[in-house]
Amino acid sequence: MPDWIREKLERHVKTLPPVPPADRIFRSARDYHASALRCFELREEDGRCHFLPWQGLVLHAFASELYLKALYAIEKQAAPKRGHELNILFERLDAATQEKITQRYHARYEDGVLADDLVTFARVFQDWRYSYEFSGAHEMDQTGVAHLASALYETCAELQPDLILPGQVHDRLVAPTQGVPILP
Repeated sequence: MPDWIREKLERHVKTLPPVPPADRIFRSARDYHASALRCFELREEDGRCHFLPWQGLVLHAFASELYLKALYAIEKQAAPKRGHELNILFERLDAATQEKITQRYHARYEDGVLADDLVTFARVFQDWRYSYEFSGAHEMDQTGVAHLASALYETCAELQPDLILPGQVHDRLVAPTQGVPILP
């Protein structure tokens, strides 16, 4: 990028008001969530279809972590504490927000029990990003993690509707089917 364009952009950015932590965290979560969905798009190569389930799982888990942190920032008007474990981040939220998430998750995912699933999903981001280090068989409910991300997105949307950008990405994030291969 030419220096004069970079300088003009830098001057413009300095005139903008600061973006609240909840907005920054939510936008990042939404981008990881959208990236997770891209991992579940079936791609054809050499006459075979494939997709990226483990990468999508990790991105859904990371998006879930960030949505929980965004919800904390919405509630407390402060940046959240560090941490990755979904069950612990969930416990830091107000009871009313926890109930909204629980209702949305159960409405989306009939096979899920949020209290149990949060414990199961707690370390997906930390552990599954290094899945190449696993030995033996390992299983994870990627559909449940995907529905958790969507339930958290929807809860953020309810609590702070101005964060939502209508369109194709939003429609995919709230679609009833999550965590399964899809045609692009």
